[in-house]
Amino acid sequence: MNILHIGISRVEYHHHYTYNAHPSETAFELDPQGRKKGSGKGSMTTIPIPPVKRVALHQIAVLLSGCALLQWWNPVLAYSALLGGLIQICPQAWFTRQAFRYVGARNVQSIVRAMYWGETGKVVLTAVLFVTVFLMVRPLSAGALFISFVVMILVQFVSVVRLFRR
Repeated sequence: MNILHIGISRVEYHHHYTYNAHPSETAFELDPQGRKKGSGKGSMTTIPIPPVKRVALHQIAVLLSGCALLQWWNPVLAYSALLGGLIQICPQAWFTRQAFRYVGARNVQSIVRAMYWGETGKVVLTAVLFVTVFLMVRPLSAGALFISFVVMILVQFVSVVRLFRR
């Protein structure tokens, strides 16, 4: 049993448990200010941030491998596919960075706000990148551009499913 000091009196309390966690993972002792001992911020979250950076790395590996193979056959197809893949990967990485900036139940409003900003930024960035590529890159294979864009969405989906099945 742990002791919590409030003012000059002593109050006993039982272990605190956070959502979706095993008691042995969440039992902790509080300091006089009500924070977890040994932590500067008093965070009670036990749900780790998923390793979502691996998804973008996996997409980049697949994209570069495919473009390297295409390079030997047709360089225009290769760089068009590279641009299409990057148009999908970069905005999605932006969204992922925004969405996982905050953790914990106390940050719900910040999490929701960051997700809205992330999604808005993703859509705007995708549109700007498509417009930029269509205006500035000549010659361009639009088919290869869109196919690699869609393939990267599929690679992302498969990577996320595999990541969360572990």
